[in-house]
Amino acid sequence: MDLKKQFLKYLQYWPWFLVSLIIFMSAAFVFIKVVPSTYETSATIFIDKKQEDQNKIITISTDKKSNEDKLEDEIRLMTSNEFLLGVVKNLDLNFSYFEKVYTVQNNYVNAVPFVLIPTVSKDSLPQISYEIKIDNQGFTITDPDSERVYTVKGYDGKEAVYGLPFKIRLSANAKKKPSYYFENEYKVSLVPTSEAVKNLKASLIVSSDENAKGVLEMKHISSNPDRSRKILNEIIVLLDKSIVINKQKVYANTVSYLNQRIKNFTKEKDSIESVKEKYLQNNDIAVMDNYIVEKTADRSQKKESSLLNEKQISLASFAINDIKQAGPAQTLGTGYNLESPTVNQMLLNYNAKLLDSQLILQRASSNNPAYISLMTQLKVQKQEILNTLEGYLNFLNQNSRANRSEQSIADAKVKSIPTKDKVLGNINSNLNTKEETYVALLQKKEEAVLNGAILESNLKTLNAPETNYSAIFPQPKAFMLGAFLFGLLLPFGVTYVRLYLDTKIHNEEDIQDVIGDIPILGHIPKINNNEKLNNTATSHSLIAEASRALVSNISYLLPRNKENKGNVILFTSSIQGEGKSFCAFHNAITMSNLNKKVLLIGVDLRKPQLHGYFNISRNSLGLSNFLANKSDDWKEFLHKDNNFSKNLDVLFAGDPPPNPSQLITNSNFESLIEEARKIYDYIILDTAPVQIVSDTLNFSYLADVTVFIVKYDYTDKSNLAQVSGFIKKEQLKNVGILINGVNLKTAYGYGYGVSYGYQYQEVKAKRPWYKRSLSVKEA
Repeated sequence: MDLKKQFLKYLQYWPWFLVSLIIFMSAAFVFIKVVPSTYETSATIFIDKKQEDQNKIITISTDKKSNEDKLEDEIRLMTSNEFLLGVVKNLDLNFSYFEKVYTVQNNYVNAVPFVLIPTVSKDSLPQISYEIKIDNQGFTITDPDSERVYTVKGYDGKEAVYGLPFKIRLSANAKKKPSYYFENEYKVSLVPTSEAVKNLKASLIVSSDENAKGVLEMKHISSNPDRSRKILNEIIVLLDKSIVINKQKVYANTVSYLNQRIKNFTKEKDSIESVKEKYLQNNDIAVMDNYIVEKTADRSQKKESSLLNEKQISLASFAINDIKQAGPAQTLGTGYNLESPTVNQMLLNYNAKLLDSQLILQRASSNNPAYISLMTQLKVQKQEILNTLEGYLNFLNQNSRANRSEQSIADAKVKSIPTKDKVLGNINSNLNTKEETYVALLQKKEEAVLNGAILESNLKTLNAPETNYSAIFPQPKAFMLGAFLFGLLLPFGVTYVRLYLDTKIHNEEDIQDVIGDIPILGHIPKINNNEKLNNTATSHSLIAEASRALVSNISYLLPRNKENKGNVILFTSSIQGEGKSFCAFHNAITMSNLNKKVLLIGVDLRKPQLHGYFNISRNSLGLSNFLANKSDDWKEFLHKDNNFSKNLDVLFAGDPPPNPSQLITNSNFESLIEEARKIYDYIILDTAPVQIVSDTLNFSYLADVTVFIVKYDYTDKSNLAQVSGFIKKEQLKNVGILINGVNLKTAYGYGYGVSYGYQYQEVKAKRPWYKRSLSVKEA
């Protein structure tokens, strides 16, 4: 960072700094002289939390850390409105008395030679101030706001004056010699009680000492030290009384609660025992352990019975399938292990008859009537066996459903055992707790009675209220130093914000910070309308000199043309209004005045501007007409007769087309440029802004040099960042930057400070009054 440059940047605004310092230093000096000094009065008290914990009837604490240093409750009490209301009433803080020393400053006085007697409630007192003088007739009271004067005759305070919220009389000491106070002037400020409480709360600071447990520091800030000490003393007295009263309330409430709790204890115990009795009866429980054994055994029995029944179902199903698959001459099995004697006997009978049929078959043929009769009987008997088995199976299924229901009931009873045991355990635990609590309550009652008999406060005053007579406000040295620093920081801050928020381009460094690798081709000064066209070959105007310097710098960017073709120079900018048409126009004139054949083409088909410099109609035929119809010869649209140079031809934009982007990208335009290169030394293209439309980027590759226009105090730096992207992507080639519209009166850093050109050293740029202290040569 160049510190010298940064210093000079702010130094140019030195009058602002000087004026700010004068204002703030003067205001601080007057403030110190006018405002009464404010003093701090402090006191320290100690609250013994250990004693308080020992005297507690019931102590419940889950914190491992001791609560001895926690004084939040006391701090909240001392700063509460209700507590401070007592201080206001006891010290009569609705009235503040001052002795007038001079008109801008008053000295607070604690004792005045008169007494005010309010005629309205202190809560409804108006917030107002009165000036009071004592004379030989009585009192003269003035309202400085309305300048109304009240006269009270006599010193006894019996007269009530309409419009005054109080009566006034001399104090006992002042009555002895009233003339002693005739030359003095006093001021009395009245505030309602609510406002007095608010003022007291704002001026009171109560905090705990971090290094000493149980210590409270109280501070009161006021311009009257005597009154501050009285306020702190009154706070200590009221706090002490409040502690004792709160303890009395706690002990009284505790004893009352213990008596009531002991009285109700018997009823609560009986109620719990009744609940236990009903619970045992409703659940058919005599002894919980026996109940558990009984229900567990019942569930096991039901489960075993269900398993046997399921086994019989499986066996019966197997027997049915086996019998169905057996042939007419096959014996039926008898080892199915069915618990049905009927079925087993029928199987035995069937097998016996089957044996008889086989004996008959051995002695006779299968056509024997006896054999046929016996086989018919076997078939019928087999069907009877199957029917009997089906009936047995249905019976087993019914038993299975009944067993599942009974087993579910038994399981539910077993599962409910933990819940019932838990409920019964809670009832027993509650009974035990009641018995233990009863004993504890009796003990606490005795402790409460003893503590109430020896009740005392645990507050002690460590340091009585003392006033530090070194004024805390205003402190002259610190106040003047603060005013000096603020007087510097304010204009510095304003200047910094102004410079920080300014994103416009003002010099070459602003451009180089964004795109530092792009050369600066020149600077076009800001000129008035009368100077715009003064750019002839013999002219020494500012615009002429700047244009010649631009042409010279552009020549260094032009590539060496080995084919003797004309060079294409493209003028563009970021946005509208930066003066690209203006610069292209003057550059074309300057080049044509150097005996070079120049073709100036208006390629901005959307908002053409060149016709304005030649005083012709905007709708004149030109480029758009040729591009729309290639059969036309573009030379027919040239304007050769102009008042600027015989070497300059102009091809205006022509009629505004509906599709400029499509029109400019067809091959007609490229053909025009190639043909013009053979005729002209330079082809100047006045194009559209690159950030608004893409027209220029579509044919930028045709240019040998791209002159990018930025305008002084107009172009934003963010625009340059976007253009830098176009350059990196090679959408714009061989780019140089031209700064347009440089204000010679305010520009800093361009070299225009004294004059422009060797011919015009007498033309001096005027600088603002706040910059004249800087040497213009530094620019």
